[in-house]
Amino acid sequence: MAFSELLQHVGNFGRFQIMISILSILLSSLITTHNLVQNFSAAIPAHRCYTQLLDNTTSKTKITMNLTDKDLLKISIPMGPNQKQEQCHRFRQTQWQLLNPNESAPNTTELEIEPCLDGWTYDRSVFTSTVVTQWDLVCDSWALKSLAQGIFALGYVVGSPISGFIADRLGRKPVLLTSSLLVGLLGICSVSAPTFSVYCTLRFFTAMSLAAMNLSSLALLVEWIPTSSRPIVMTVWALSFSTGQVLLGGLAYVFRDWHTLQLSISVPYLLFFLFLWKSSESARWLIVSGQLDKALKTLKDIAHFNGRQDAAESLNCEILQSAMQEELTFLKHGSKTMKIVTNPSMLKITCCLCFIRWLTYSVFFLYGLMFDLQNLGSNLFLSQILLGAVDFPTKSLSFFTMKYFKRRPSIACFLSLAGSSILVNIFIPRDIPFMRLGTALLGKGCVATFFSLIPNYNHELIPTEVRSTIYGIINFFNALAGALGPLVLITRQYFEHLPWLLFGTFPLVASICLYFLPETVNLPLPETIEDVQRRTLKKAIMVLFLNSILKVAKI
Repeated sequence: MAFSELLQHVGNFGRFQIMISILSILLSSLITTHNLVQNFSAAIPAHRCYTQLLDNTTSKTKITMNLTDKDLLKISIPMGPNQKQEQCHRFRQTQWQLLNPNESAPNTTELEIEPCLDGWTYDRSVFTSTVVTQWDLVCDSWALKSLAQGIFALGYVVGSPISGFIADRLGRKPVLLTSSLLVGLLGICSVSAPTFSVYCTLRFFTAMSLAAMNLSSLALLVEWIPTSSRPIVMTVWALSFSTGQVLLGGLAYVFRDWHTLQLSISVPYLLFFLFLWKSSESARWLIVSGQLDKALKTLKDIAHFNGRQDAAESLNCEILQSAMQEELTFLKHGSKTMKIVTNPSMLKITCCLCFIRWLTYSVFFLYGLMFDLQNLGSNLFLSQILLGAVDFPTKSLSFFTMKYFKRRPSIACFLSLAGSSILVNIFIPRDIPFMRLGTALLGKGCVATFFSLIPNYNHELIPTEVRSTIYGIINFFNALAGALGPLVLITRQYFEHLPWLLFGTFPLVASICLYFLPETVNLPLPETIEDVQRRTLKKAIMVLFLNSILKVAKI
């Protein structure tokens, strides 16, 4: 595998690689804002039924000049079981007798009530407008908010495998360009969606485009970065998702109207489209796709951009063919999907990675609590920022882990700690909250570090010719776990601790599955399926050789 030598020749980690890294990291930050924007754009404000006495200015002035808003609320809206005003019902008739302090208080449960026939009045002190207030997604329609998020997740489920398949056939750059343009346009169009169903449809296609963008930008980044620089780049890339969470909290604090917030995270993609138009296709993909002339031109352009004019002039097709001769020999036309299915090594790697990601992504949602920030406290903006900021110290550990430790033991260690912290928390009494919080934060930190390490390990296992296809399949299981993971919480009705037992067991099982995968530390990226097969064969020969030595020693 000599592409690393070619990369060294044209500038290694030069200006071009720095530019690609910055663009990918910025894109990842913005992708996070879209994924989590419904924390704010679909926040549910305090609300009550619309009533003539309270909300019709003319009626309020003529009839109730001497009554306070508190009095009007008392005679118009019934009290709920929690001694708070009902949000979904009102009195059928105004109950003036409730204002007479001399009469015994009537039983309000016997008074006639009705649903909010004239709509709702919302508290706009925090958000001037949300998706919920625009389409009245409250009371009997409360589930539509979750439906919108579920449709968005379904977009990732559908978009991940499709975009991976296309990126391996048409290239990383066309998918990245198309998806960035679509995300910008669809995000802007969703602001003016006339109905909730149109809004959900636009969010579905936005998620499909985001899945394609995430996959192609990461593939392009990894395939241009040399092995020596990959730990620091992948660490910063992982931190970009936490940066996106912090950024979203700040934007939501500034833009309290969901239309403006949606525009603020969508318009930048149109600017990225212009920058990405001038970027280069992955030379690795061009080579394994048999497009040597384009690969040569791309490498020459990168060499010029990196200030290596001498390298650009010395490159030619003969040098390229000589450097990549071994990889080019194994390239055959035909279905790449069939190659994955029929090759035992690739099939094992694909199945193990999909299983590991499915097991661990549900735990990510357990710790993230990202899609229901209103349960974390009254200050949504601060909660969002803290959820992102708390990952910075733990994700920073991934740099040292990738640089100095082997992949399988280090990833398995963080997974085991995450699973153990969940299981241990089951037995910590609720009257020791600080210990429970400390254990939970340990688990969240380990999960965050795992998700910093696993993308790099995935790309080191998967060859260039099918990298996007397999990564698309893996992302499909990510999205599926994200959609189904919260359903595990329903098992509490059968046994209180069953969800936590499952969430704690999942990472432990995943850590065992890691040892069915090969070690990749300090190895260059594989270019073809045959490269992976060769590595597996060498490992098998080494194991047989060691076993033979042990048998001879025993004799």
